[in-house]
Amino acid sequence: MRTRIRRWQVVTTSSVGVLSVVASLLGLFRPGHYLDAPAFRPQLFAQDVTMLVVGVPALAIGLWLAVQGSHRGRFVWLGALAYMTYMWASVGLQVAFNQFFLGYVALFCLSLFTFVGGVVTTDADEVAEPLVGSLPERVYAGFLLLVATGLAFLWLSELVPATLTGTTPRLVEEVGPQAMASHFIDLSVVVPGLGLSSLWLWQGRPWGYVLAGVGVVFGAILAPTLTLGTVLLATGGAVTVSLVSIAFTVLPALVAAALAVKYVIALPRNSEREAVGEVGRGEVR
Repeated sequence: MRTRIRRWQVVTTSSVGVLSVVASLLGLFRPGHYLDAPAFRPQLFAQDVTMLVVGVPALAIGLWLAVQGSHRGRFVWLGALAYMTYMWASVGLQVAFNQFFLGYVALFCLSLFTFVGGVVTTDADEVAEPLVGSLPERVYAGFLLLVATGLAFLWLSELVPATLTGTTPRLVEEVGPQAMASHFIDLSVVVPGLGLSSLWLWQGRPWGYVLAGVGVVFGAILAPTLTLGTVLLATGGAVTVSLVSIAFTVLPALVAAALAVKYVIALPRNSEREAVGEVGRGEVR
């Protein structure tokens, strides 16, 4: 019964979807909306496009299916909320102040608390039961650990030398201090989260299955944003992007997309513990 979507989650998720459309359209079509360095704007435009084309539709589809009691829909919904939390935290910390700043605050707040609420009300035992024996746990755990380790190494290889020598990282010199927002979020949240997911899944804990599913679906939804943004930065010429950075940014996201598809397919269509009749009577609280 804990897997049912609450009414407040429907309201907050819908609000995130609407505000995300508004924010992205403003970024794409409002003249002078972004006051950031020209080298950084292509990445912001890429984020706006993929938000409209991938992020918001994934959130809407996931919510619609989750409300009907679909396990598969629930993980699409949670993965999309993780994507929204990550993206709007990044935007809120990166972009120069503009008239939609409070909108970014609202988007991050709504996304974060809805995501946390969705995760903690997920029945981990119910999720793990059909996946045991049908999901290659070692493959998923190894992939998550590889991404966490590689991401940490990628960012620390820039930050540690700069810290020891008292110099400024090259990315900050080219883009500005806001370039460190992604490093901060990845090292403080994403890397530990992926590492914990890998460990728990390797140990066969039910919550490992839940967090691993959210992680790969999040990566799959994030893949188009990372790919388009990296390509624009690499071809723009104003920012130095190494081949290693390109490979590690794009390839893991594409692998996550493939693993996400397999994970979602392995889940049962609907919760076995939730009566279909109750959903039909509109018991969404």
